[in-house]
Amino acid sequence: MVGTTLIGLAASLPGSPFAFKVSGAWFFGVPASSQGVGIAQAKDLMLLIELACGFTGIVLICRSWLAIHRSLAKGGETRTRWLALILAGWSVPLLIAPPMFSDDIYSYAAQGEMVSHHINPYLYGPGVLGATPFSALAQGFWVSTPSPYGPLFDGIDGDIVRLTGHRALPSIVILRLLSVLGVILMAVLVPSLARSYGKDPSVAFSLGVLNPLVLLFFISSGHNDALMIGLLLAGLSLSRRGHFTAAIIVCTLAGAVKVPGLIGVVAIAWTFDGSDSLWRRCRSVAKACVISVVTLELLSVLFGLGWGWLRTLGASDSVTTWITPVDLAAKVVPHIHVPTVPFLDAAHVAGPACAIAVGVWALRRLPVIGLPRAMGIALMAVVLLGPTVQPWYLLWSIPILAITAGPRTATAIKVLSVAVCLLGAVGLGQLTGELGSLGLSYEGLLVLVLAASIVVPIQPMSEAARYPLSLARSLRHGRPRLALDARRA
Repeated sequence: MVGTTLIGLAASLPGSPFAFKVSGAWFFGVPASSQGVGIAQAKDLMLLIELACGFTGIVLICRSWLAIHRSLAKGGETRTRWLALILAGWSVPLLIAPPMFSDDIYSYAAQGEMVSHHINPYLYGPGVLGATPFSALAQGFWVSTPSPYGPLFDGIDGDIVRLTGHRALPSIVILRLLSVLGVILMAVLVPSLARSYGKDPSVAFSLGVLNPLVLLFFISSGHNDALMIGLLLAGLSLSRRGHFTAAIIVCTLAGAVKVPGLIGVVAIAWTFDGSDSLWRRCRSVAKACVISVVTLELLSVLFGLGWGWLRTLGASDSVTTWITPVDLAAKVVPHIHVPTVPFLDAAHVAGPACAIAVGVWALRRLPVIGLPRAMGIALMAVVLLGPTVQPWYLLWSIPILAITAGPRTATAIKVLSVAVCLLGAVGLGQLTGELGSLGLSYEGLLVLVLAASIVVPIQPMSEAARYPLSLARSLRHGRPRLALDARRA
Protein backbone atom coordinates (compact mmCIF):
# COMPACT_ATOMS: atom_id res chain seq x y z
CA MET A 1 0.00 0.00 0.00
CA VAL A 2 2.91 2.33 0.72
CA GLY A 3 4.34 1.47 -2.69
CA THR A 4 1.19 2.23 -4.70
CA THR A 5 0.65 5.42 -2.68
CA LEU A 6 4.16 6.59 -3.55
CA ILE A 7 3.54 5.84 -7.23
CA GLY A 8 0.25 7.76 -7.12
CA LEU A 9 2.00 10.68 -5.43
CA ALA A 10 4.81 10.66 -8.00
CA ALA A 11 2.32 10.76 -10.88
CA SER A 12 0.28 13.55 -9.27
CA LEU A 13 3.17 15.98 -8.78
CA PRO A 14 3.69 18.74 -11.39
CA GLY A 15 5.66 17.72 -14.46
CA SER A 16 5.94 14.05 -13.47
CA PRO A 17 7.50 11.76 -16.10
CA PHE A 18 5.09 9.00 -15.05
CA ALA A 19 1.90 10.74 -16.24
CA PHE A 20 0.74 12.83 -19.19
CA LYS A 21 1.17 16.43 -18.06
CA VAL A 22 -0.94 18.58 -20.37
CA SER A 23 -3.83 20.87 -19.56
CA GLY A 24 -7.10 18.96 -19.06
CA ALA A 25 -5.48 15.52 -18.75
CA TRP A 26 -6.76 14.95 -15.20
CA PHE A 27 -8.61 16.60 -12.32
CA PHE A 28 -5.41 17.66 -10.54
CA GLY A 29 -1.64 17.69 -11.01
CA VAL A 30 -1.70 19.04 -14.58
CA PRO A 31 -0.92 22.53 -15.94
CA ALA A 32 -3.68 25.13 -15.96
CA SER A 33 -5.18 25.99 -19.34
CA SER A 34 -3.61 29.46 -19.11
CA GLN A 35 -0.13 27.87 -19.18
CA GLY A 36 -0.48 26.65 -22.76
CA VAL A 37 -0.82 23.23 -24.33
CA GLY A 38 2.76 21.98 -24.08
CA ILE A 39 3.77 18.98 -22.01
CA ALA A 40 5.01 20.12 -18.59
CA GLN A 41 8.25 18.57 -17.32
CA ALA A 42 9.77 18.71 -13.86
CA LYS A 43 13.42 19.58 -13.22
CA ASP A 44 16.08 19.33 -10.53
CA LEU A 45 14.76 18.64 -7.00
CA MET A 46 11.14 18.09 -8.06
CA LEU A 47 12.25 15.56 -10.70
CA LEU A 48 14.39 13.79 -8.11
CA ILE A 49 11.42 13.52 -5.74
CA GLU A 50 9.17 12.18 -8.48
CA LEU A 51 11.67 9.60 -9.71
CA ALA A 52 12.49 8.52 -6.15
CA CYS A 53 8.83 8.12 -5.17
CA GLY A 54 7.86 6.39 -8.42
CA PHE A 55 10.66 3.84 -8.60
CA THR A 56 10.67 3.24 -4.84
CA GLY A 57 6.96 2.46 -5.08
CA ILE A 58 7.52 0.07 -7.97
CA VAL A 59 10.31 -1.72 -6.06
CA LEU A 60 8.10 -2.04 -2.98
CA ILE A 61 5.09 -3.51 -4.79
CA CYS A 62 7.34 -5.92 -6.72
CA ARG A 63 8.98 -7.09 -3.51
CA SER A 64 5.63 -7.37 -1.71
CA TRP A 65 4.21 -9.39 -4.60
CA LEU A 66 7.21 -11.73 -4.67
CA ALA A 67 7.00 -12.23 -0.89
CA ILE A 68 3.29 -13.08 -1.06
CA HIS A 69 3.76 -15.52 -3.95
CA ARG A 70 6.75 -17.15 -2.23
CA SER A 71 4.71 -17.66 0.92
CA LEU A 72 1.78 -19.18 -1.00
CA ALA A 73 4.05 -21.41 -3.11
CA LYS A 74 5.44 -22.89 0.11
CA GLY A 75 1.96 -23.96 1.15
CA GLY A 76 0.70 -20.88 2.96
CA GLU A 77 -3.04 -21.05 3.60
CA THR A 78 -4.66 -17.94 2.16
CA ARG A 79 -8.12 -17.66 0.65
CA THR A 80 -8.40 -16.01 -2.72
CA ARG A 81 -10.83 -13.42 -1.37
CA TRP A 82 -8.09 -12.03 0.89
CA LEU A 83 -5.78 -11.68 -2.12
CA ALA A 84 -8.63 -9.93 -3.96
CA LEU A 85 -8.95 -7.49 -1.06
CA ILE A 86 -5.21 -6.85 -1.22
CA LEU A 87 -5.50 -6.16 -4.96
CA ALA A 88 -8.40 -3.77 -4.34
CA GLY A 89 -6.51 -1.96 -1.58
CA TRP A 90 -3.38 -1.58 -3.66
CA SER A 91 -5.46 -0.27 -6.59
CA VAL A 92 -7.12 2.63 -4.75
CA PRO A 93 -4.16 5.11 -4.85
CA LEU A 94 -3.55 4.26 -8.51
CA LEU A 95 -7.17 4.97 -9.45
CA ILE A 96 -7.16 8.31 -7.62
CA ALA A 97 -3.99 9.41 -9.41
CA PRO A 98 -3.98 10.31 -13.11
CA PRO A 99 -3.45 7.56 -15.72
CA MET A 100 0.22 6.60 -15.67
CA PHE A 101 2.95 5.05 -17.83
CA SER A 102 0.99 5.50 -21.07
CA ASP A 103 -1.26 8.06 -22.74
CA ASP A 104 -3.21 5.52 -24.81
CA ILE A 105 -6.40 6.11 -22.82
CA TYR A 106 -6.54 9.66 -24.20
CA SER A 107 -6.51 8.34 -27.76
CA TYR A 108 -9.29 5.90 -26.77
CA ALA A 109 -11.42 8.85 -25.68
CA ALA A 110 -10.66 10.77 -28.90
CA GLN A 111 -11.59 7.75 -31.02
CA GLY A 112 -14.81 7.44 -29.02
CA GLU A 113 -15.59 11.07 -29.79
CA MET A 114 -15.12 10.30 -33.48
CA VAL A 115 -17.49 7.31 -33.31
CA SER A 116 -20.06 9.38 -31.41
CA HIS A 117 -20.13 11.82 -34.36
CA HIS A 118 -20.35 8.96 -36.90
CA ILE A 119 -16.78 9.50 -38.12
CA ASN A 120 -15.22 6.18 -39.16
CA PRO A 121 -12.24 5.59 -36.80
CA TYR A 122 -10.74 3.12 -39.30
CA LEU A 123 -10.30 5.82 -41.95
CA TYR A 124 -9.10 8.80 -39.92
CA GLY A 125 -7.14 9.71 -36.82
CA PRO A 126 -8.45 11.99 -34.02
CA GLY A 127 -6.86 14.99 -35.73
CA VAL A 128 -9.91 15.10 -38.00
CA LEU A 129 -11.91 16.39 -35.01
CA GLY A 130 -10.15 19.75 -35.19
CA ALA A 131 -9.48 21.84 -32.10
CA THR A 132 -11.33 19.93 -29.36
CA PRO A 133 -10.33 18.79 -25.84
CA PHE A 134 -10.27 15.20 -27.15
CA SER A 135 -7.87 15.84 -30.03
CA ALA A 136 -5.70 18.05 -27.80
CA LEU A 137 -5.16 15.11 -25.43
CA ALA A 138 -4.49 12.57 -28.21
CA GLN A 139 -1.11 14.01 -29.05
CA GLY A 140 1.78 12.49 -30.98
CA PHE A 141 1.56 9.34 -33.10
CA TRP A 142 -2.15 8.65 -32.59
CA VAL A 143 -3.39 12.07 -33.79
CA SER A 144 -3.21 10.97 -37.43
CA THR A 145 -3.44 7.18 -36.94
CA PRO A 146 -6.70 5.22 -37.38
CA SER A 147 -7.92 2.94 -34.60
CA PRO A 148 -6.43 -0.58 -34.55
CA TYR A 149 -9.16 -1.87 -32.20
CA GLY A 150 -12.14 -4.07 -32.96
CA PRO A 151 -15.77 -3.01 -33.43
CA LEU A 152 -16.84 -4.00 -29.91
CA PHE A 153 -14.39 -1.71 -28.18
CA ASP A 154 -14.78 1.23 -30.54
CA GLY A 155 -18.56 0.88 -30.43
CA ILE A 156 -18.62 0.88 -26.62
CA ASP A 157 -16.08 3.71 -26.70
CA GLY A 158 -18.46 5.87 -28.73
CA ASP A 159 -21.38 5.05 -26.43
CA ILE A 160 -19.31 6.09 -23.39
CA VAL A 161 -18.57 9.49 -24.93
CA ARG A 162 -22.25 9.98 -25.75
CA LEU A 163 -23.17 8.99 -22.18
CA THR A 164 -20.84 11.62 -20.72
CA GLY A 165 -22.21 14.37 -22.94
CA HIS A 166 -18.99 14.56 -25.02
CA ARG A 167 -16.89 15.55 -22.01
CA ALA A 168 -13.30 14.34 -22.05
CA LEU A 169 -12.48 13.69 -18.38
CA PRO A 170 -15.65 11.72 -17.48
CA SER A 171 -15.08 9.64 -20.63
CA ILE A 172 -11.51 8.88 -19.52
CA VAL A 173 -12.72 7.85 -16.05
CA ILE A 174 -15.30 5.41 -17.46
CA LEU A 175 -12.79 3.98 -19.95
CA ARG A 176 -10.46 3.35 -17.02
CA LEU A 177 -13.25 1.59 -15.15
CA LEU A 178 -13.83 -0.55 -18.24
CA SER A 179 -10.26 -1.79 -17.82
CA VAL A 180 -10.95 -2.41 -14.12
CA LEU A 181 -13.93 -4.53 -15.20
CA GLY A 182 -11.51 -6.66 -17.21
CA VAL A 183 -9.31 -7.09 -14.12
CA ILE A 184 -12.37 -8.12 -12.07
CA LEU A 185 -13.11 -10.81 -14.67
CA MET A 186 -9.51 -11.97 -14.33
CA ALA A 187 -9.78 -12.02 -10.54
CA VAL A 188 -12.92 -14.18 -10.67
CA LEU A 189 -11.91 -16.56 -13.46
CA VAL A 190 -8.20 -17.26 -12.92
CA PRO A 191 -8.66 -18.99 -9.52
CA SER A 192 -11.76 -20.89 -10.64
CA LEU A 193 -9.96 -22.17 -13.74
CA ALA A 194 -6.91 -23.11 -11.68
CA ARG A 195 -9.15 -25.07 -9.31
CA SER A 196 -10.74 -26.91 -12.26
CA TYR A 197 -7.26 -28.00 -13.40
CA GLY A 198 -6.31 -29.19 -9.92
CA LYS A 199 -4.01 -26.25 -9.17
CA ASP A 200 -3.88 -23.98 -6.12
CA PRO A 201 -6.20 -21.02 -6.92
CA SER A 202 -4.43 -18.63 -4.55
CA VAL A 203 -1.04 -19.30 -6.18
CA ALA A 204 -2.54 -18.75 -9.65
CA PHE A 205 -4.24 -15.53 -8.46
CA SER A 206 -1.06 -14.15 -6.94
CA LEU A 207 0.97 -14.94 -10.06
CA GLY A 208 -1.46 -13.80 -12.75
CA VAL A 209 -3.77 -11.20 -11.17
CA LEU A 210 -1.91 -9.64 -8.22
CA ASN A 211 0.98 -9.19 -10.66
CA PRO A 212 2.50 -5.66 -10.59
CA LEU A 213 2.08 -5.44 -14.37
CA VAL A 214 -1.69 -5.64 -13.82
CA LEU A 215 -1.54 -2.82 -11.29
CA LEU A 216 0.68 -0.54 -13.36
CA PHE A 217 -0.64 -1.10 -16.87
CA PHE A 218 -4.25 -2.24 -16.45
CA ILE A 219 -5.47 -0.55 -13.27
CA SER A 220 -3.37 2.60 -13.62
CA SER A 221 -2.96 3.03 -17.38
CA GLY A 222 -6.46 1.77 -18.27
CA HIS A 223 -5.46 -0.30 -21.30
CA ASN A 224 -8.27 -2.08 -23.14
CA ASP A 225 -6.12 -5.25 -23.18
CA ALA A 226 -7.56 -5.95 -19.71
CA LEU A 227 -11.06 -6.31 -21.16
CA MET A 228 -9.72 -8.56 -23.94
CA ILE A 229 -8.02 -10.89 -21.44
CA GLY A 230 -11.07 -10.92 -19.14
CA LEU A 231 -13.31 -12.01 -22.02
CA LEU A 232 -10.74 -14.56 -23.23
CA LEU A 233 -10.66 -16.13 -19.76
CA ALA A 234 -14.47 -16.15 -19.73
CA GLY A 235 -14.44 -18.05 -23.02
CA LEU A 236 -11.94 -20.53 -21.62
CA SER A 237 -14.12 -20.99 -18.53
CA LEU A 238 -17.24 -21.63 -20.65
CA SER A 239 -15.32 -24.16 -22.73
CA ARG A 240 -14.20 -25.89 -19.56
CA ARG A 241 -17.87 -26.28 -18.62
CA GLY A 242 -18.80 -27.75 -22.02
CA HIS A 243 -20.49 -24.70 -23.62
CA PHE A 244 -18.87 -24.67 -27.06
CA THR A 245 -20.95 -22.03 -28.87
CA ALA A 246 -21.00 -19.63 -25.92
CA ALA A 247 -17.22 -20.03 -25.49
CA ILE A 248 -16.57 -19.23 -29.16
CA ILE A 249 -18.87 -16.19 -29.06
CA VAL A 250 -17.17 -14.79 -25.94
CA CYS A 251 -13.67 -15.36 -27.38
CA THR A 252 -14.85 -13.57 -30.53
CA LEU A 253 -15.93 -10.66 -28.34
CA ALA A 254 -12.40 -10.65 -26.93
CA GLY A 255 -11.07 -10.48 -30.49
CA ALA A 256 -13.51 -7.67 -31.22
CA VAL A 257 -11.69 -5.66 -28.55
CA LYS A 258 -8.18 -6.55 -29.79
CA VAL A 259 -7.53 -9.14 -32.46
CA PRO A 260 -5.16 -11.43 -30.42
CA GLY A 261 -8.26 -12.57 -28.52
CA LEU A 262 -9.25 -14.59 -31.60
CA ILE A 263 -6.49 -17.07 -30.73
CA GLY A 264 -8.93 -18.44 -28.15
CA VAL A 265 -11.41 -19.34 -30.92
CA VAL A 266 -8.92 -21.64 -32.66
CA ALA A 267 -7.46 -23.11 -29.47
CA ILE A 268 -10.84 -23.98 -27.94
CA ALA A 269 -12.22 -25.39 -31.19
CA TRP A 270 -9.11 -27.52 -31.74
CA THR A 271 -9.38 -29.27 -28.41
CA PHE A 272 -13.05 -29.10 -27.43
CA ASP A 273 -14.31 -32.59 -28.25
CA GLY A 274 -11.11 -34.30 -27.08
CA SER A 275 -10.78 -36.25 -30.32
CA ASP A 276 -7.43 -37.19 -31.87
CA SER A 277 -8.97 -37.21 -35.35
CA LEU A 278 -7.53 -34.44 -37.53
CA TRP A 279 -10.77 -34.37 -39.57
CA ARG A 280 -12.95 -33.81 -36.49
CA ARG A 281 -10.61 -31.13 -35.18
CA CYS A 282 -10.66 -29.27 -38.51
CA ARG A 283 -14.45 -29.56 -38.67
CA SER A 284 -14.69 -28.10 -35.16
CA VAL A 285 -12.40 -25.20 -36.13
CA ALA A 286 -14.48 -24.55 -39.26
CA LYS A 287 -17.67 -24.46 -37.19
CA ALA A 288 -16.02 -22.06 -34.73
CA CYS A 289 -14.90 -19.80 -37.58
CA VAL A 290 -18.47 -19.59 -38.90
CA ILE A 291 -19.77 -18.67 -35.44
CA SER A 292 -17.00 -16.10 -35.06
CA VAL A 293 -17.62 -14.46 -38.46
CA VAL A 294 -21.36 -14.23 -37.78
CA THR A 295 -20.68 -12.66 -34.36
CA LEU A 296 -18.28 -10.10 -35.84
CA GLU A 297 -20.78 -9.23 -38.58
CA LEU A 298 -23.51 -8.66 -35.99
CA LEU A 299 -21.17 -6.41 -33.99
CA SER A 300 -20.22 -4.47 -37.12
CA VAL A 301 -23.89 -3.93 -38.00
CA LEU A 302 -24.86 -3.11 -34.40
CA PHE A 303 -22.27 -0.34 -34.04
CA GLY A 304 -22.25 0.67 -37.71
CA LEU A 305 -18.48 0.36 -38.01
CA GLY A 306 -18.14 -2.32 -40.69
CA TRP A 307 -14.99 -4.37 -41.21
CA GLY A 308 -12.55 -1.51 -41.63
CA TRP A 309 -10.66 -2.61 -38.53
CA LEU A 310 -9.07 -5.41 -40.59
CA ARG A 311 -7.14 -2.74 -42.56
CA THR A 312 -5.76 -1.01 -39.46
CA LEU A 313 -4.52 -3.98 -37.43
CA GLY A 314 -0.91 -3.00 -38.08
CA ALA A 315 -1.42 0.68 -37.23
CA SER A 316 0.96 0.56 -34.27
CA ASP A 317 3.67 -1.54 -35.96
CA SER A 318 5.78 1.54 -36.68
CA VAL A 319 6.05 2.33 -32.94
CA THR A 320 9.48 1.19 -31.77
CA THR A 321 10.23 0.24 -28.17
CA TRP A 322 13.44 -0.84 -26.51
CA ILE A 323 11.87 -4.13 -25.31
CA THR A 324 10.93 -5.25 -28.84
CA PRO A 325 13.40 -8.01 -29.84
CA VAL A 326 13.50 -7.05 -33.53
CA ASP A 327 14.08 -3.40 -32.63
CA LEU A 328 16.93 -4.35 -30.31
CA ALA A 329 18.45 -6.39 -33.09
CA ALA A 330 18.06 -3.44 -35.44
CA LYS A 331 20.19 -1.34 -33.10
CA VAL A 332 22.93 -3.95 -33.36
CA VAL A 333 22.94 -4.73 -37.09
CA PRO A 334 24.30 -1.33 -38.24
CA HIS A 335 27.49 -2.18 -36.35
CA ILE A 336 27.92 -5.33 -38.46
CA HIS A 337 27.37 -3.48 -41.77
CA VAL A 338 23.79 -4.65 -42.41
CA PRO A 339 21.26 -1.99 -43.57
CA THR A 340 18.76 -1.36 -40.76
CA VAL A 341 15.58 -0.74 -42.76
CA PRO A 342 15.72 -3.90 -44.92
CA PHE A 343 16.57 -5.89 -41.80
CA LEU A 344 13.52 -4.51 -39.98
CA ASP A 345 11.27 -5.21 -42.97
CA ALA A 346 12.49 -8.80 -43.10
CA ALA A 347 12.22 -9.20 -39.33
CA HIS A 348 8.63 -7.91 -39.33
CA VAL A 349 7.78 -10.72 -41.73
CA ALA A 350 9.92 -13.46 -40.18
CA GLY A 351 8.82 -12.71 -36.62
CA PRO A 352 5.07 -13.29 -37.15
CA ALA A 353 5.89 -16.34 -39.29
CA CYS A 354 7.87 -17.81 -36.40
CA ALA A 355 5.02 -16.92 -34.01
CA ILE A 356 2.60 -18.87 -36.24
CA ALA A 357 5.01 -21.83 -36.19
CA VAL A 358 5.15 -21.71 -32.38
CA GLY A 359 1.35 -21.53 -32.24
CA VAL A 360 1.02 -24.59 -34.49
CA TRP A 361 3.52 -26.45 -32.30
CA ALA A 362 1.52 -25.51 -29.18
CA LEU A 363 -1.70 -26.79 -30.78
CA ARG A 364 -0.05 -30.08 -31.69
CA ARG A 365 1.22 -30.43 -28.12
CA LEU A 366 -2.08 -29.33 -26.62
CA PRO A 367 -3.20 -32.79 -25.40
CA VAL A 368 0.05 -33.01 -23.41
CA ILE A 369 0.55 -29.46 -22.14
CA GLY A 370 -3.13 -28.49 -21.71
CA LEU A 371 -5.24 -25.69 -23.17
CA PRO A 372 -4.14 -22.80 -20.86
CA ARG A 373 -0.45 -23.52 -21.41
CA ALA A 374 -0.90 -23.88 -25.18
CA MET A 375 -2.85 -20.60 -25.41
CA GLY A 376 -0.34 -18.84 -23.16
CA ILE A 377 2.63 -20.01 -25.23
CA ALA A 378 0.94 -18.98 -28.49
CA LEU A 379 0.10 -15.50 -27.13
CA MET A 380 3.60 -15.02 -25.70
CA ALA A 381 5.07 -15.94 -29.09
CA VAL A 382 2.80 -13.38 -30.79
CA VAL A 383 4.02 -10.74 -28.33
CA LEU A 384 7.76 -11.44 -28.34
CA LEU A 385 8.03 -12.10 -32.08
CA GLY A 386 5.70 -9.31 -33.16
CA PRO A 387 6.75 -6.03 -34.79
CA THR A 388 6.31 -4.07 -31.55
CA VAL A 389 6.22 -5.04 -27.87
CA GLN A 390 4.69 -2.87 -25.17
CA PRO A 391 5.02 -3.79 -21.45
CA TRP A 392 1.30 -4.57 -21.08
CA TYR A 393 1.37 -6.95 -24.04
CA LEU A 394 3.02 -9.52 -21.76
CA LEU A 395 -0.28 -9.69 -19.88
CA TRP A 396 -1.91 -11.28 -22.90
CA SER A 397 -0.36 -14.56 -21.79
CA ILE A 398 0.71 -14.24 -18.13
CA PRO A 399 -2.77 -14.64 -16.51
CA ILE A 400 -3.46 -17.65 -18.77
CA LEU A 401 -0.08 -19.27 -18.10
CA ALA A 402 -0.58 -18.68 -14.35
CA ILE A 403 -3.60 -21.02 -14.31
CA THR A 404 -1.46 -24.17 -14.58
CA ALA A 405 2.03 -22.70 -14.03
CA GLY A 406 4.72 -24.98 -12.62
CA PRO A 407 7.84 -23.76 -10.78
CA ARG A 408 9.84 -22.96 -13.93
CA THR A 409 6.97 -21.07 -15.58
CA ALA A 410 6.34 -19.18 -12.34
CA THR A 411 10.01 -18.18 -12.13
CA ALA A 412 9.99 -16.97 -15.73
CA ILE A 413 6.83 -14.92 -15.10
CA LYS A 414 8.31 -13.33 -11.98
CA VAL A 415 11.63 -12.40 -13.61
CA LEU A 416 9.93 -11.01 -16.72
CA SER A 417 7.32 -9.08 -14.72
CA VAL A 418 9.78 -7.40 -12.35
CA ALA A 419 12.20 -6.48 -15.14
CA VAL A 420 9.46 -4.95 -17.32
CA CYS A 421 7.89 -3.12 -14.36
CA LEU A 422 11.17 -1.42 -13.47
CA LEU A 423 12.34 -0.65 -17.00
CA GLY A 424 9.02 -0.26 -18.81
CA ALA A 425 7.34 2.26 -16.51
CA VAL A 426 9.27 5.05 -18.23
CA GLY A 427 10.74 4.46 -21.69
CA LEU A 428 14.48 3.80 -21.69
CA GLY A 429 15.23 6.83 -23.84
CA GLN A 430 13.13 9.13 -21.67
CA LEU A 431 14.56 7.66 -18.46
CA THR A 432 18.13 8.18 -19.71
CA GLY A 433 17.33 11.80 -20.54
CA GLU A 434 15.68 12.40 -17.15
CA LEU A 435 18.64 10.92 -15.25
CA GLY A 436 21.09 12.91 -17.34
CA SER A 437 19.34 16.15 -16.41
CA LEU A 438 19.51 15.45 -12.66
CA GLY A 439 23.20 15.99 -12.13
CA LEU A 440 25.68 13.79 -10.27
CA SER A 441 24.64 14.73 -6.71
CA TYR A 442 20.92 14.13 -7.29
CA GLU A 443 21.69 10.89 -9.11
CA GLY A 444 23.64 9.73 -6.04
CA LEU A 445 20.69 10.54 -3.77
CA LEU A 446 18.34 8.62 -6.08
CA VAL A 447 20.61 5.57 -5.95
CA LEU A 448 20.62 5.71 -2.14
CA VAL A 449 16.83 5.91 -1.96
CA LEU A 450 16.41 2.97 -4.34
CA ALA A 451 18.99 0.96 -2.42
CA ALA A 452 17.01 1.56 0.77
CA SER A 453 13.81 0.34 -0.91
CA ILE A 454 15.62 -2.82 -1.99
CA VAL A 455 17.02 -3.73 1.45
CA VAL A 456 14.11 -2.73 3.70
CA PRO A 457 12.67 -5.91 5.34
CA ILE A 458 9.42 -7.16 3.76
CA GLN A 459 7.46 -10.31 4.56
CA PRO A 460 3.75 -11.13 4.30
CA MET A 461 3.10 -12.26 7.89
CA SER A 462 5.73 -13.19 10.44
CA GLU A 463 5.47 -16.33 12.53
CA ALA A 464 5.34 -14.16 15.62
CA ALA A 465 2.20 -12.47 14.33
CA ARG A 466 0.49 -15.85 14.02
CA TYR A 467 0.95 -16.85 17.66
CA PRO A 468 -1.87 -14.65 19.02
CA LEU A 469 -4.17 -16.55 16.66
CA SER A 470 -2.89 -19.87 17.98
CA LEU A 471 -3.29 -18.62 21.54
CA ALA A 472 -6.90 -17.57 20.93
CA ARG A 473 -7.77 -20.92 19.37
CA SER A 474 -6.10 -22.80 22.22
CA LEU A 475 -7.97 -20.94 24.94
CA ARG A 476 -11.27 -21.37 23.09
CA HIS A 477 -10.78 -25.13 22.88
CA GLY A 478 -9.43 -25.51 26.40
CA ARG A 479 -5.83 -26.46 25.55
CA PRO A 480 -3.77 -24.55 28.13
CA ARG A 481 -0.50 -26.36 27.31
CA LEU A 482 -0.64 -25.26 23.64
CA ALA A 483 -1.55 -21.77 24.80
CA LEU A 484 1.42 -21.72 27.13
CA ASP A 485 3.72 -22.90 24.34
CA ALA A 486 2.38 -20.20 22.05
CA ARG A 487 2.84 -17.55 24.75
CA ARG A 488 6.43 -18.64 25.39
CA ALA A 489 7.18 -18.61 21.68
